[in-house]
Amino acid sequence: MDVVTRKRGRANFATAADHAAERAIIARLREKEPDVPVLAEESATKGLRNAERLWVVDPIDGTLNFSRGIPFYCVVIAYVEEGKVRAAAVHAPRTRETFTACQDAGAFRGKTRIHVSQTGKLSQALATASLSYRVMRGADAKMPRLAAACAGMRDVGSAALGMTYVADGRFDLFAHQFLSPWDVAGPSLIAREAGAAVLSIKTGGDANWDERAVVIGNPALARAAIALINRA
Repeated sequence: MDVVTRKRGRANFATAADHAAERAIIARLREKEPDVPVLAEESATKGLRNAERLWVVDPIDGTLNFSRGIPFYCVVIAYVEEGKVRAAAVHAPRTRETFTACQDAGAFRGKTRIHVSQTGKLSQALATASLSYRVMRGADAKMPRLAAACAGMRDVGSAALGMTYVADGRFDLFAHQFLSPWDVAGPSLIAREAGAAVLSIKTGGDANWDERAVVIGNPALARAAIALINRA
């Protein structure tokens, strides 16, 4: 898969498919809602986060997986209004799964309603987290500390799928320190509507729709993870 755009950081790039998918998605959204701006990964414009109404798009979340033929990647679309995510969809083409949610209406995989797990202890939890070079280095690295406390930890390679898998109860916990708005907006609503707490690692409180660092899981487990990784 040809690399078209290289961005800051290791293995951070876009392929021709990323750009083509983004153009196609934006065109369809503008057909339906021409007055609503679109914040999309490959053409992000500063200042759009503060728009009263906003589409947030990641054309391919998990580009590295996609470029290597690994099936864990997805398309992410969220609708944000007055600083709140109102609707979201995550579609994984290779696994043929679509996750959706609307505010106060529950979360679904296809037509099946989904819920977070009820695992209550970190020692019993299977977590998914970013294990990139940025989070593993340093004496106070948070993810290795969390991994040591859990029953297991995996890096799916797609933050959006990791969050939706928590919403579906496949994983018990999600943690990430370097998210972009298009990574977290849609999947965080799906997780919330499935019963998850979405907590800011920085503040420990309820995360904003565009939060950079979050922990997601059932409320008791998410709070336990926050307490652990922020422990001095």
